[in-house]
Amino acid sequence: MFKEREKNLILKLPFGFRDIFPVEAHERKEIEDILRSEFLGWGYGEVKTPVVEFTENLSAGAGQGWKDKLISFFDNDGNIISLRSDMTVPIARLAGMRLKKEQLPARFFYFANSFRQSDIQKGRKRVVSQAGLEFIGSGGFTSDIEILSILMNILSSLKISDFRVAIGNILFVEGMSEWLGFDSAGFKTLRSGLLKKDLVLLEHLLAETEKEKTKLFFELIKPSEDIKELKKLCSRSGNKKMISSFDYIAEIHDMCVSAGFSANLIIDLGIVRDFDYYSGMIFEAYCPRITELLGSGGSYDGLVKKFGLSVSGTGFALDMDILHKALKDSYTYSDVSKKKIILISETKDCRNALKLAGDLRKKGHLVELFFAGHEDPKELCCLRKAGFVYIADFNNKEAEVLEFSNDYKSVNTKRIKLEIGK
Repeated sequence: MFKEREKNLILKLPFGFRDIFPVEAHERKEIEDILRSEFLGWGYGEVKTPVVEFTENLSAGAGQGWKDKLISFFDNDGNIISLRSDMTVPIARLAGMRLKKEQLPARFFYFANSFRQSDIQKGRKRVVSQAGLEFIGSGGFTSDIEILSILMNILSSLKISDFRVAIGNILFVEGMSEWLGFDSAGFKTLRSGLLKKDLVLLEHLLAETEKEKTKLFFELIKPSEDIKELKKLCSRSGNKKMISSFDYIAEIHDMCVSAGFSANLIIDLGIVRDFDYYSGMIFEAYCPRITELLGSGGSYDGLVKKFGLSVSGTGFALDMDILHKALKDSYTYSDVSKKKIILISETKDCRNALKLAGDLRKKGHLVELFFAGHEDPKELCCLRKAGFVYIADFNNKEAEVLEFSNDYKSVNTKRIKLEIGK
């Protein structure tokens, strides 16, 4: 039994990983090209970092809560290293170790896979294909606006008309914790409840809190498009940190509305991300048709400092798998069904076949080569179903051309003379 199981494992992938076939790969490449064009247009440069980092660096950057989520192992020198769990920490490490203050601000973008442990029972993926950017060394209002503008431009360019960007502020959550009178343990529980959107946990946490405060708390954390109403609610709290952090978000909201994104914005004062490095504005991008987030991001003040450079940063990451899923019914990809020529030689002497194939490719054709002993072209038609042109019976001087109709029901056949090299 165990031998059979061991044998079958060879035929499978570890859970949480998957293969990608050519059609999807083409579509994802097209999405990447749109993102890359936007990134470059704003002056961002592409960076690549190693797929592994010292575990201590990753956990120090993302937070100790991430230590159990890392895929870790020992290298030959006895160091504990881990596959990166996101790209923000590696880029912060790169900036902190490699940049000087006179080189700031620095704008970086990336396309990379990140890796995380996940529960097999929940069926979650363990590799996250990400595209994102980091604006290092210019924290504050202008950098936050820039990052959000790029994100919304991208989602608009991809024709996701119903996308939403929910904006919050971790300082607001900290202010709520103070207002509610929580200690550090209480704040940790509050944060956990907001992260998981666990209303039962939150109600239990506020069981001893005044009813008016409890009611106001749940009104405040409810996502809303009504800025004026939220401002009134914040004022009722009387907490300066809550009011000032809300005013900051309201100002960002107004700027984004001026840029034409009023229909895409929501204020969500209950947003919490599971990375500890966020210290100001945070946001999530989603599409009502998709349950998972398209992406998320925010600003951070202390992360880069952990690696030697005391500067702020702002950034976001998009999940390419979810983005591709969201575009399924709304985006038209470029046509990849260009007619392909299947060049079949009946002889083992392939020199002229290679020459003819090269000439055809120079004219813009897609050419696949088949030699003696391969499938019959009619069988290829049934297998490929792609409206190809097939050149068969290649004998160095002439060939029989079979051109299949778009509905694959009819075949036109003719013989042509080959003019190789002209």
